[in-house]
Amino acid sequence: MPFNQLSCRLALLGLAALLAGCGSQSGSSSSNSSVSGGLAQGGSGYQAPAPADRSAATAQTSRAASNAVLQARGDQKVIQDATMGIQIKSGSFWNSYNKAVAIADQFNGYLVSSQVGDVSGKETDAGSVVVAVPASSYADALSALRQLGKATQLQVTSQDVSGEYVDLQSRLRNQQAQQAVLLDLMRRAQTISDSIAVQNQLSSVTGQIEQIQGRIRFLDQRTTYSTITVRLFTMAPAPAQPSLWDRSGLATSWATAGHAFTAVVGGMLVVSGFLLPFALLLLLGLGIWRLLPVSLRPTLRRPTSA
Repeated sequence: MPFNQLSCRLALLGLAALLAGCGSQSGSSSSNSSVSGGLAQGGSGYQAPAPADRSAATAQTSRAASNAVLQARGDQKVIQDATMGIQIKSGSFWNSYNKAVAIADQFNGYLVSSQVGDVSGKETDAGSVVVAVPASSYADALSALRQLGKATQLQVTSQDVSGEYVDLQSRLRNQQAQQAVLLDLMRRAQTISDSIAVQNQLSSVTGQIEQIQGRIRFLDQRTTYSTITVRLFTMAPAPAQPSLWDRSGLATSWATAGHAFTAVVGGMLVVSGFLLPFALLLLLGLGIWRLLPVSLRPTLRRPTSA
């Protein structure tokens, strides 16, 4: 194939990609409006484009029609998340934790993550469990998890990504069509320079296709399964009110007197412990002296006066 003809085809392909990108951006803004305001609001805010933008307007109209068909079929792509706080009885944390995991398994869900305990080694009385359940069982699983204890907090969020999903599918088809054209040009390239020029554009288009496919897989996962975060905790017991005896101050005085008495007794014991060895030696010497015969007992001589 002559190089000039290949260059013309690449130029036309680049122009088509530019027009498709403009149409995708316009479609994204239209889908965002549909998510926040509904399909009717998105339609009422639509303005007829200028004749120069007929290609972008055609792509936008096609995506709007696809979005309407998607919603009319009841196939909206909605991301649902919930966070709840459950007060449980003291000492029942692990039982409630296992029940939460069992509820997720009951509705064909799974455990996403959990945060329990700390390095102190104390008894666990609080933690969080994150589970994912099918969107069709989201309400039933939420109701079952509320039965674990006393629900003190509930936060539910929903995000409609139907417009973005349709827009991604349209962009994916456009990029795949460009990829097919580039692959055909790659097969027909007769020189190394032509092959390199086509390969550079093919790499860019392939990267965009992988990025779009990754986003679609993410939306499929997040809309097929809903996430529920359960925070389990126990309420600390209320402090006991001081009695009349404590409030009068007599308890403090009595405690002070008890401490003083204990200190005196302790001092006496210390002194007794110090003198006890000497007393035992004295008693031992006196016993030995009494056991000796009288003739062998030492006598104490009184000093004689001169």
